Amino acid sequence: MHKHHLMKLCKTTAFAFTIFTSIVANAEDYEIKRLDTATVSYQGEIVKGSFQALLAHLTPETTTLRVRSSGGDGEEAMLIGNQIIDQNLSLVVDGYCMSSCANYLFLAARKKSLLVDSVLGFHGAVSLKNSEDLRAQFELGNLNKDDYTGKEGLKRLQISEWELLKKVDLNLDTLSTINAQFYKKMPIAPKAKRILVLTIDGKRYTFDWDDRGQKLMEKRLRKSLKKNSKISFVISNPYADAMYFPSLKFLQEIGVQGILDYPYPESNAALPKLLSEDFSHIKTVGDFPEPELVLKK
Repeated sequence: MHKHHLMKLCKTTAFAFTIFTSIVANAEDYEIKRLDTATVSYQGEIVKGSFQALLAHLTPETTTLRVRSSGGDGEEAMLIGNQIIDQNLSLVVDGYCMSSCANYLFLAARKKSLLVDSVLGFHGAVSLKNSEDLRAQFELGNLNKDDYTGKEGLKRLQISEWELLKKVDLNLDTLSTINAQFYKKMPIAPKAKRILVLTIDGKRYTFDWDDRGQKLMEKRLRKSLKKNSKISFVISNPYADAMYFPSLKFLQEIGVQGILDYPYPESNAALPKLLSEDFSHIKTVGDFPEPELVLKK
């Protein structure tokens, strides 16, 4: 593989890991089925093709989408979210709706409910990486997402996210606000870093995954990569396996409307008990008072 294409692949895949992967490390299969005339069920990860597969099951009589998903591909989830808006589908969370499912399916539905012992989990968004100029141009109506492809694909996704939020009368900062609360509540050191471990022909290199780290990685690639080099990389993101389950009060305060049923755990300690064994590795946090510090005598 040519160096240019490989570096492009590294950047693209790294971005996908940090923003669009589901909150579960292991891939899920998805299953779509009709429960009754009005209700369609979607269970599993959101992947390329999920939207078209779901669309094939929706009819004019469909009024409710019942979902159990740990998230997945953000762009595909936005397509589903827009269909929810356009068809005015209600959303029922059966067990869990996390990551891109929470961002783009739950927020998109004008009427939404959580079944008892269900979990809603936020932990990332495209617009967390927006530029002020792009945002200003969007608000002036000067942007067309179809103008952004290839290396500018991130801008396309940012515009798609803002368009979805705007369609349901949510502030464009809604996801940024939710995630700011997540970072505030999550018991992870504020300066915890994403780490990338790059392996070239069996030799490992470790980088902080920030702007400087990316440049150092590209420099290492240019210096060390040979025609038939074997390369792999793994990203360790301290927030990748963490989620925030906001309270009904918080969501209403930031303008999220149409929540009909929202059973909520009694404390942070109760949160892990709602998650199955598949989610035992996930750090969870909700809107509960900070625990009092016990001073040692």
